[in-house]
Amino acid sequence: MKQVTSQHDVQPEKVGSITIGRALPNAAAEFVGPIMMLDHIPRRVIAPGEIPEPDGSFAHPHRGIATFSYVLEGGLVHADSTGGYGTISAGGVQWMKAGNGIVHDEMLPADLRKNGGTTHCFQFWINLPAKNKAEPAAYMPAPTEDLPVAALPSGQASLKALLGTYEGNSSPIPTYANEFIWHVRIEPMGSARVDLPRGLHAAGFLPGQGAIVGGTGVAAQRLFFLDEDGTEVEIANASADPLDVLLFGGEPILEPVASRGPFVMNTEAELNDAFREFREGKYGQITYPPEVA
Repeated sequence: MKQVTSQHDVQPEKVGSITIGRALPNAAAEFVGPIMMLDHIPRRVIAPGEIPEPDGSFAHPHRGIATFSYVLEGGLVHADSTGGYGTISAGGVQWMKAGNGIVHDEMLPADLRKNGGTTHCFQFWINLPAKNKAEPAAYMPAPTEDLPVAALPSGQASLKALLGTYEGNSSPIPTYANEFIWHVRIEPMGSARVDLPRGLHAAGFLPGQGAIVGGTGVAAQRLFFLDEDGTEVEIANASADPLDVLLFGGEPILEPVASRGPFVMNTEAELNDAFREFREGKYGQITYPPEVA
């Protein structure tokens, strides 16, 4: 049975006008397998007209990674310089392979901005192997109905495969280093045992409330690391409310890493090339569809 080796509070960061919690990287680790960043955009009620109309000022480049967003409540709109465009709603995910360079923008949907509502989501950055850093950029959304959900043996919990495979149930999103991101939901006063692939690095995050993980209490808003022994973890919910847990990890990519800002490459020379090509306009520009406004 896997045990918790350490746990860590999120660090507040500003992304545009929104304060988020950065769970990874932290003082203990820069990566969990190929996953190098986890930002939690906590649950927030938005008043009508509170969020300004998008003007393109949040658009930014990436290279050498994949970004992965999961919407728990509300919605998220994506537009990029390859023509990729999509809107995901509660329960859906979107994946973008930055590959050899892209500019993208993420916005709240027009109806949420105009009429108000609730938002709650997560974003991961996933390092790519060198050969995939050289590939063209790509975008893929997946609505909640395309993501498999497995009932866990206790009968008190379920697991939604956002990325990767669980017991033969696979997300449609591509993977490169056996990476996985799973959303486990445990009923009040329930528990669950989750099988984890042997040999892969694994961690978890509790966005809403604390839990007992492998016999150790972990507080809400904390990331926890799991040891490499065993092939399953037990999670117990001592609360009268349902518990949400994100489990994630994968296989380490044993290649050099050179990163600066939104670019993650293998060498400093490649980083310099990435910045130069962006300044030269080689990543293109976003053409926003009319429905974004």
